[in-house]
Amino acid sequence: MWPFKKKIKETPKGRLYGNRYNSDKNFSVWDSMSFIEQIAMIGLPIMLGFIFYMILDIMGLIWWLRIVIAVGMVGGCIGLITGIVSFFSDRY
Repeated sequence: MWPFKKKIKETPKGRLYGNRYNSDKNFSVWDSMSFIEQIAMIGLPIMLGFIFYMILDIMGLIWWLRIVIAVGMVGGCIGLITGIVSFFSDRY
């Protein structure tokens, strides 16, 4: 028995999708989302567009004009939310 123990060096565990702050590789945020989050990212804008389309349907507009306006409104909402989040997170 030696008077001193040997120190065992542990290798640092790698994160599942890499270290986000000191990463050499790019990784997809889509891969780190759960299945429910992925469905929400696809489904919620579609549902919002359908709601806008139904609201415009009450006004009696032509079908292609309703689609264009509804898609534009959904894109505007996504852009507005992105702008507000980036403004308040100081990453602009």
